[in-house]
Amino acid sequence: MKNKVKQYEVIDYLYGYILKNYNGARLISEKSLELENFIQNDFESSEKNCSLVASTRVIKYYADRISILPKDESEIFKQIYTLAQKYNYNEKIGIFSTKVDDILRDYFTFFKVNTISRGHYFGNFYKPVKKEIDENRPLVMNIAFGEYHNHTVTVTGYKIFKFKNMKIKFIELYDGWRREKSYIDYNIFAQGIFSKGICSYYTIKIINN
Repeated sequence: MKNKVKQYEVIDYLYGYILKNYNGARLISEKSLELENFIQNDFESSEKNCSLVASTRVIKYYADRISILPKDESEIFKQIYTLAQKYNYNEKIGIFSTKVDDILRDYFTFFKVNTISRGHYFGNFYKPVKKEIDENRPLVMNIAFGEYHNHTVTVTGYKIFKFKNMKIKFIELYDGWRREKSYIDYNIFAQGIFSKGICSYYTIKIINN
């Protein structure tokens, strides 16, 4: 009989989770970016819009830093919604997550902001997650299994703990369902990736603006 792979949890209270599962663990590295949180139901078109909302959140982060970009999240979402329709988005089935980097690129191109937008289909905790967060760049993540099955979230940070000579890694995120940040235990999450699931990451880098 094959060993059953443990399912990852969506963690609301990180330190309670650590106390239960890694009692005595010590925080050795962390970084968290400040992004505005809004949930899917905050927008008029709220069905199957997780990829659009995750993209809107990333764009809003840059809009606060680039003067030419609109600042209002509703206005950003409306344009993202329009761009997504070009890639066959509809409210019954959503959109293929592989189009997220195209939507991000198209949005910034419209405002003549130069970017490098990429999809990462064989990524991991260190690249692109930690690498992008260390460079102050939030990213979009699509997950195809577990509690976040076929769901897209915004990655805002990470934490690394030392426990019994192991590094226990956590991804910090906004999932579009909750008003607060949530976490995923990447050590357990990675087992699911290798056994039966996939996830993909979408990054955006602003060039000379």
